[in-house]
Amino acid sequence: YAQLTPSEERTVRTSQIMKLWEEKIPDIAALRFVFIAEMRGGPSGRDIDIRLQGEDALILKKAALEVLEALREYGGVNRAFDNLYYNKQELLMKVNARGAALGFTNEIVGAAARSDLQGAIAKRFARDDEEVTIRVLGTRDVLRPRQLEDIDLPVPDTMPPRYIALTEIVDIVEQPGFAFVRRYDGKVSVAITADYDESAGDPNEVISAMQRDVLPDILSKYQLTSGLGGRARDQRETMGNLLSGAIIGLSLIYIILAFVFASYSRPLIIMSVIPFGFVGTVFGHFVQGFDLTFLSMVGLLGLSGILVNNSIILISRIEQRMAEGERMRDAVINGICDRFRAVMLTSLTTVLGLAPLLFETSTQAQFLLPMVITISWGLAFASLIVLLLVPSVLGMQEDLRARLGGSRRVAPETPLDGQGARAGE
Repeated sequence: YAQLTPSEERTVRTSQIMKLWEEKIPDIAALRFVFIAEMRGGPSGRDIDIRLQGEDALILKKAALEVLEALREYGGVNRAFDNLYYNKQELLMKVNARGAALGFTNEIVGAAARSDLQGAIAKRFARDDEEVTIRVLGTRDVLRPRQLEDIDLPVPDTMPPRYIALTEIVDIVEQPGFAFVRRYDGKVSVAITADYDESAGDPNEVISAMQRDVLPDILSKYQLTSGLGGRARDQRETMGNLLSGAIIGLSLIYIILAFVFASYSRPLIIMSVIPFGFVGTVFGHFVQGFDLTFLSMVGLLGLSGILVNNSIILISRIEQRMAEGERMRDAVINGICDRFRAVMLTSLTTVLGLAPLLFETSTQAQFLLPMVITISWGLAFASLIVLLLVPSVLGMQEDLRARLGGSRRVAPETPLDGQGARAGE
């Protein structure tokens, strides 16, 4: 590997060095392709990895070439190849009309030709830790290797057996063979892979465009199926696992809040601020020019906990004032005034603590920036929303409860004095 000067000390980016290096590599005989890769984080595999599956390797190769041709038309796509390579010439035997009339099939001819050339397995048995195979071979002339023209096959269902030359019952075709054929779930598979220039955008957009505009016609034309591999598949699996974890985490938060507040609706009011944290996250990524990544989603889960804490502080104070006899409107206004400093200081200290990392320009810090942007921008945006949204939703809940005929928690009226006026008036 090549060790470069630290990124902070040079103006040339790693991608530029790799591109120039590849251009300087000369053509080498018998070498299919060569490219240089850099170490990077995140899911493993190539940026674009499209898998085709079918029954015939030749049909898959034709389809793969069409996919490659369409893929290379997108800007930013480079180093596009498929992994179904041609290798040495091979001979294909197919039973002709004469052989079929005599009762031969491709399976019979293949098994008989293999036994004649390689020998028939008579027995296998275990000896110590190894398996021993007894193979029966016919006489061989060491000076003249056996050829297809020398093979005679017994005609099926003839007594006594009659033999006929292999070349008289099969058609032999010579064509390029594949170096190896990969199978996935019992089907022949080919992978079309490519790298994508980071400055060109998101490779998932290219994959989506291929699945929408190119692959349906090719799949229907050749009767194939398709799938994804590489980074795209890993990202989808990771995001699926993250979604499952988020559902479990939010469900546990709801259960705990429902137990503490002895209410099914209060937790929903407290958690209603979480979507607004996501709005701040999207806005922050847009302002700073970053894409939403897996770390952004992880940071969003952490942000949810912080926002819930702010909501709990506010709701608890409002509940306390209402329990002391204040009306709903007064309890909300006074509760916001009581907890304004606590909510703002909690948010400001977190955002200011992350500010140095938020504006860090070193390459090593770029990996963590999506998570930092999520927490900082989401918290700064949603903290103000907490003071407006949570009380509003709480008031809406109380109004709805009153309209449905439920009890509304209000302060008791001040008792009247003997002259019919309220005390204190």
